[in-house]
Amino acid sequence: MRYPVRYLLLAMACVLAAVAAYAESGEVTPYGDYPHWHSAYGMCKESLDRREAEAAIERYFASRGLRAVHMQHKDRFVTADIYKGNRLFDRILFDRKTGRIRSIN
Repeated sequence: MRYPVRYLLLAMACVLAAVAAYAESGEVTPYGDYPHWHSAYGMCKESLDRREAEAAIERYFASRGLRAVHMQHKDRFVTADIYKGNRLFDRILFDRKTGRIRSIN
């Protein structure tokens, strides 16, 4: 009975190590991130307008070697497709009020 528990614990440790390694790769922001001009969640003094939001998204992903295209606006949110080379890499949601960027893919 003790051997299955050991295998289960080993499997859980492997999964956690893989998740941690993936999260530290810095390429995708599945749990959210903030551009450098926002200090913390909800700390923007004003919402960005449409042009500012698009420019902010493009700058943020260009600094990581990625391209943001096909931006669509709905209320205070912007969705964008993120490309790495010619391949769709991620789809993000950007909140113009808080500055939060998160993966929705």
